[in-house]
Amino acid sequence: KLQQTHHAHLISLLKLHPSTCYTDDYAVDLYEQLARRLKRREPLGGMTVLSDKNLVLLYVNRADGSEAKLVERFGVEALVVPLNTLLSASTSLKTGGQRNSVVNGLVQETRRAINHARSLLSVIAEEVTNRANKTCLLLPPDTFGKDFDRIVERISAAAHRREDPADFRKTLKGVSRSLSKREGRYFERKGLVFKSPGQARHGLAPSWSDDDHNSSCVIRGRLRFGASYDPKFHYDCAIEKGASRRFPGCHEPETVPRSRLYVNVAPNDNVRC
Repeated sequence: KLQQTHHAHLISLLKLHPSTCYTDDYAVDLYEQLARRLKRREPLGGMTVLSDKNLVLLYVNRADGSEAKLVERFGVEALVVPLNTLLSASTSLKTGGQRNSVVNGLVQETRRAINHARSLLSVIAEEVTNRANKTCLLLPPDTFGKDFDRIVERISAAAHRREDPADFRKTLKGVSRSLSKREGRYFERKGLVFKSPGQARHGLAPSWSDDDHNSSCVIRGRLRFGASYDPKFHYDCAIEKGASRRFPGCHEPETVPRSRLYVNVAPNDNVRC
């Protein structure tokens, strides 16, 4: 269910039958449902779409590894948080008492999970707003490549282990230091140097009215790991000699002329020459 609580959109996956694992189709359908509801809440375009919002995905632990489908689909724009209440095919829901017991346990666990999610979101929000020019959290996932997986894994582990916010902040710095940098400042990957724009932010993420983009382009252009960021933020990517001019883009590949020495890439992988 999607509801708004203290400006946080919370998705609770309670309708999945205990004998069913999470699937690609389930994750896609859930994402489409989320996009439709967000669009109805904020139909207008411009700077205000999804501003000052948090997005948290709560899921019931299936103990079968299928939660990876949810992380794969939501793990860049949402903070994906497990409920530490096991619900499996062996869970009996035959009687009213059994169902009430499961529901009560889920409600209590949901409260604990949300409280911890807020503590992580405070750290993430600090990174993507006050430290946007330095943090690794806003790197474009597909353009930066497989090393971005390390960032997703760090966020997922913090949510799963319910890490202390101070420890979480320290480990984020460790991930950032582990990524290749140019001049000790700019992240680098496969001949691309990701230079942050400072205050010269002239990008703009697509809005719901942009028919050329998908819903994920809009959402990922404004939310990162559950926290909202400046939709004008982008990277001035210097293209090293011999590097590919073909970029994954936010919804389809983009190829820039070989004469270009740099290209603007937004955190949602949107490319502008």
